[in-house]
Amino acid sequence: MQSNPERPRIDVDIVCVGFGPATAGFLTTLSRHLVGSDGTPKFESRVCPGMPLQVVCYERADDLCFGVSGVVTRARALRESFPELEKAGIPTLAPVTLEKVVYLLDPIGASNRPFTLRFVDRLIRLFGWCLPYREYGFELPWIPPFLRKHGGVVFSLGQFLQWVGSQIMSTGAIQIWPIYPQCLL
Repeated sequence: MQSNPERPRIDVDIVCVGFGPATAGFLTTLSRHLVGSDGTPKFESRVCPGMPLQVVCYERADDLCFGVSGVVTRARALRESFPELEKAGIPTLAPVTLEKVVYLLDPIGASNRPFTLRFVDRLIRLFGWCLPYREYGFELPWIPPFLRKHGGVVFSLGQFLQWVGSQIMSTGAIQIWPIYPQCLL
């Protein structure tokens, strides 16, 4: 008769799995409420009496936010969470100062566009001889409201989340463990 081996066990109060934008926002807000202004813990752990609240985030990637790309945003929520956003030393953060929207054509038919867009592409290539960049795309004369990001920021989301992770861990209230195998969860 084969017995099941006992698995390692770690008791914690709060567990998060995956360190993405939502978890980073949650843990940023949580970390501000776990530690007092003098650096002492505000709450006692239920699983480890006498210790501060035990909060762990497991990340299966090799590093925090490994493989997450960039973003252009108005940054309203980011500015609320980080009032000194532009001065915070976030890698690759730059203000949006110029905006253009370029409609890209598919000159070789490699994309999986719907029939109507493929038809529009052909019409533009046939009759758009007066448009600049007619082989590859052209700049739209206006920017739709939902695409306007003037006054916003552009940055690498992965590098931003790595920065947020270091800010969270520097409080000492939360642990983030990358390269954590899912088989142990």
